[in-house]
Amino acid sequence: MTIADTALPPGLAWDAERGRLRVLTPALADLALRDPHIITGVDRSSPDMAKLVPAEDEAPSITGFFELWYTVNDDYQRFNTELRKVFTPRSAASYGGVFAELADRYLAAMPAEGDLAKHYLAPYLMNSTFAVVGVPESDWPNMTKVALLITHLFKQQLLGVTEHGAAERRAFETIMLYLKSLTDRLLEGDGDAPFLTAARELASGKRTTWPIAALIGQLLMAGIEPMIVGSAVAARDIWSDPALLAGLRDGSVDAGEVAEELMRRQPPFGYLFRFVSDPCDCFGVPLAPGTLIAIDIAAVNLAHTPAQSPVRGCPVRPSAVLTFGKGAHYCLGASSARLQVATGIHALVRRTPPVHIDPAAVRVDTSNNLKELRAVPYTTRPTTNGAGLP
Repeated sequence: MTIADTALPPGLAWDAERGRLRVLTPALADLALRDPHIITGVDRSSPDMAKLVPAEDEAPSITGFFELWYTVNDDYQRFNTELRKVFTPRSAASYGGVFAELADRYLAAMPAEGDLAKHYLAPYLMNSTFAVVGVPESDWPNMTKVALLITHLFKQQLLGVTEHGAAERRAFETIMLYLKSLTDRLLEGDGDAPFLTAARELASGKRTTWPIAALIGQLLMAGIEPMIVGSAVAARDIWSDPALLAGLRDGSVDAGEVAEELMRRQPPFGYLFRFVSDPCDCFGVPLAPGTLIAIDIAAVNLAHTPAQSPVRGCPVRPSAVLTFGKGAHYCLGASSARLQVATGIHALVRRTPPVHIDPAAVRVDTSNNLKELRAVPYTTRPTTNGAGLP
């Protein structure tokens, strides 16, 4: 009997079209994230893991680079432990002034009308993330190219695309060698960002700094694109509600609480994926090795506490929101992401002259697991209703 023919307990659903088991409740999501029979898809104990790391002057393959994200060989636990110390609420708060300055800078540079994604959200959220990592501003333009290509290729991986053309492979090799040289420069320099302090400790005594370069690439992809999408979704809903927009502008409503609640309802990632590595009955039903587990983030987030007015803020603790991490799924950049998004929204609603967004024209593509922002049209010219575009 296959799982498709099995009566499933509440909180589980079989997706026959995609061949995966959907997890819909917080308790089962926590089990899926903690059970030793269910893994991320890379066996960290395999002796082949060491072969994933390229030579210092060579670039990894596209597939090899993404596999580096899921393993730092025997140092996996050490990496997690050190980085948890870095990305704390206190550390994120120390960048509050930087985030505010960058938000104001890019808002001031916006043309009178255009695409908010291109003219504000992307540069603000990319460069504020580079600042947290400790990248000098002179390297931000090149790092933008790195982030864009890594994100594009990661989305391709999610869609099952593993074959790439010669031009794409050459571009990837170029950005990888740049990322590696930048990583070495940062580790050898005197930058005092908390991330760099931890990275130097993790790289100490190791034969290669490729795991650190891969870690930086992972932080860029896992942080920037979801923040851009989440901010756009929040902006769409804020400009759909004149009372909410007015409350944000006059300070009676907190931008951070609003953004948290809106992203709880509509998370940038659709699913967290895991794989069954050994036969088990973890959910009360027999699971064969290779079974794909898809944790439905929105369903888990809303299972116990349905959507409410964002004016009242997120009704659950941040640590219990799967968008930013729950239990065993710990999002390293959660504290920084919350502050970056909140700061960006706070500055956006208060810009003078004000920004006007047509919520109906905001386009978010949900065909990929990582949602993609297509357009957020805006204008700063006078409008007919003060909320949307003319």
